[in-house]
Amino acid sequence: MIAVSQYTEVSLIGIAMLVTILIIDHKNHLKTKDDIQQNFINMIIINTVILLFDNSIYILRGIAVPEIINITYIFCIVCFVLHTWFGYQWFCYVIGFVYPRYQLTKTGRFLSMLPSLICNAIVVSSPFNGWVFHFSSDNVYSRGPLVYITFLVDAMYLLVCTVILLKEYNNPNAIRRRSEYLGLLYAPIPMLIGNILQIIFYGMSIVWIASAVSMMVIYAENQNEKSSRDALTGLYNRRQTDAQLNWELSRRRPNDDLLIVSMIDIDSFKKINDTYGHVTGDEALIRVAQTLQENFRKTDFIGRYGGDEFLMIGHIKKQEDAPKIFQRLKNKLDAKNYSGVYPYNLSASIGYVIIDPSAQTTTDQIISEADQKMYEVKTRRAKEYEKMTTDFSGIISKLEV
Repeated sequence: MIAVSQYTEVSLIGIAMLVTILIIDHKNHLKTKDDIQQNFINMIIINTVILLFDNSIYILRGIAVPEIINITYIFCIVCFVLHTWFGYQWFCYVIGFVYPRYQLTKTGRFLSMLPSLICNAIVVSSPFNGWVFHFSSDNVYSRGPLVYITFLVDAMYLLVCTVILLKEYNNPNAIRRRSEYLGLLYAPIPMLIGNILQIIFYGMSIVWIASAVSMMVIYAENQNEKSSRDALTGLYNRRQTDAQLNWELSRRRPNDDLLIVSMIDIDSFKKINDTYGHVTGDEALIRVAQTLQENFRKTDFIGRYGGDEFLMIGHIKKQEDAPKIFQRLKNKLDAKNYSGVYPYNLSASIGYVIIDPSAQTTTDQIISEADQKMYEVKTRRAKEYEKMTTDFSGIISKLEV
């Protein structure tokens, strides 16, 4: 019973770690809670349930009572079924993290689930054919000939995710996110080691304790990432935005593309706040942030720079490309305004600066110039609005830069 007590203690430590993450996440969840955050929570819940059930199987081992044997069968089925769904949730998490704008189609989601579904069918049939596992009349667990199928399905999901992460890690256009990709590459290592050891050493059950360690690593990476994000919109915060601009200037080379920095300010945002309240104002900021993410390229850096100000940092081949980028933004805002879903309309004043690779400038100079150009646009437009009798909240205005 010493081994049982030791295993129980370690399992409880793992469960305590996972429950702590759930509690903290529940208290600190963002208003912009997204799918990948839910995937992460799902993995935590799966890991916790498996640890509880696996530990219960360990405790009930050897109790030769028919009802207890039936219970251990149920616990074992749940553990093996959830094993593959953990891998599927990890797959969804990585896809959502690397490609935030990509949504799996119903067909794509079904094909992604298919390995788990097939594996689950085999697992559920095991009490009748012993393919994956079997319990003797003494309630002692033994492996079946297909016991490794859940490990293989998990390994398949992990391999696909690893290939995706390595591809993006080596993508020169995603250089600013390399540290994030690296974190996701090494996070599953404890679980991988646990799987290998459990396969080699029969009777050792450490996969899900090792997985709890992996979840802690991922959670630590998430917290590190959140420290650079704006809590309301999910965009990068001002500190990270300044750091990004400094980094862009420090790595410029003579043959690089042109650097573009744009200051984007929501028009009459105070009026939205005063008319509809601060909750609606927050929703408007989130709406603008989402529109910026939908409009700008994956390689563009977008940050919330102030209350209703946003900064975009990107690269273009020639100066003529800049107006096209912001025209797309105008079209996006107009489309949302015409939809009539919200009681207000949104427009933006934008000032941008294009920096040649050989230009000698500083972060403060660039921000100041972009800010000045943005306010020049806003001033011109304010004079035009004064001539209008229509309330601004009902105007879908032209986008000027």
